[in-house]
Amino acid sequence: MEEKSQFAAKDRILFLIVSFLGPALIWLLGKTWSITLVGQENVDQIKGHERKVCYASWHGRLLALAHTYRHQGIRILISLHRDGEFIARIVQKLGFVPIRGSSTRGGAKAILEMVKASQKHDIALTPDGPKGPRHRVQPGAAYLSSRAVVPLVPVTNSASSFWRLNTWDQFLIPKPFSKVVVCIGEAIWVRQGSSSTELENVSQKLEDRLLALTEEADHYFSRT
Repeated sequence: MEEKSQFAAKDRILFLIVSFLGPALIWLLGKTWSITLVGQENVDQIKGHERKVCYASWHGRLLALAHTYRHQGIRILISLHRDGEFIARIVQKLGFVPIRGSSTRGGAKAILEMVKASQKHDIALTPDGPKGPRHRVQPGAAYLSSRAVVPLVPVTNSASSFWRLNTWDQFLIPKPFSKVVVCIGEAIWVRQGSSSTELENVSQKLEDRLLALTEEADHYFSRT
């Protein structure tokens, strides 16, 4: 994680509080949810061939996924920003392994760590993070998938009842005792050594699938 000396004293206190309270609150909240997985076969098919995957999800839909995929040892790419520090400390207590970096800060080193990690573990990232634009896929996801030779698996979620924060990513928090749906899309395979044009096409395909998948999730409970 980023050196503590690079943060103000009040931030270090907040980090300490969040690292204890955050995981406990997510665990307690998650235990009240009724979670339905849709599309799990898209991952099972890949796992059946002993392959790893790279989960890609919107930044604003992280909370339910943090509970659903806890304690699976997934390596997750998290930015070096202040907000990233909060997220990293929470997900680490939930059994994820944060790898710090982004396309702008610590990017090259983080990509190499993620590529190495993908040989034995599933990896994950938020392609519209760390600061947006919301629901716009940045090129890093396709590049990482190409380097790691693992497929991109779009995943998102929604809930029958939720709060939506007034933040850039419109962060979604399912309410206690609500129904939650986690939607997993078809994998996107990226050729190793893909050209910049191919990577742009993959990024657009991932964005399209995540948008469609999120719309499906948001309308799931109105159809059931």
